Amino acid sequence: MCLKSLLAKICRVINMRTGQPIVGRPAWYDRNPASKRGYLSVLDAAPHSLTTRISYTCPSGKKAMVELLYAAVIRKTAPTTVGRAVTAWYLTPSGGTEGLIMEAILFSSTVGDRIYLSPSGNLMLFPGDTLTSKTFDGSTGGTCDYQMGYKITEFDA
Repeated sequence: MCLKSLLAKICRVINMRTGQPIVGRPAWYDRNPASKRGYLSVLDAAPHSLTTRISYTCPSGKKAMVELLYAAVIRKTAPTTVGRAVTAWYLTPSGGTEGLIMEAILFSSTVGDRIYLSPSGNLMLFPGDTLTSKTFDGSTGGTCDYQMGYKITEFDA
């Protein structure tokens, strides 16, 4: 008996005993995928300290593929004294410490100036990992608009 026919015979025996076809584990996008998105637009915000705006935590038993992060700052009215206006994304691994992963900084007093960031690439989140978007404006006076968003696909771990 050749090796090929012996392997075919073993596969048939296994299938008869389990009643299930022998297949590998499905790819991540075939394991109960669910699309998640979050978006927030903060209009005419006065100068403020670091403020959390959006937060996403990967649930237990799931993994999450971050497909898109978006951050924008738009100067609406001129400040008395210019300071940094920031929209930033932070990642806190489960049980770890928070770390900056993306930051849109506007350092201009000109009305209408803006900065948009939407980098490419993927980020994998594991159960308990948290993504957080925060804003900050160190100016004196003036206002800014802030926009932040994400698109995530969750799937079974």
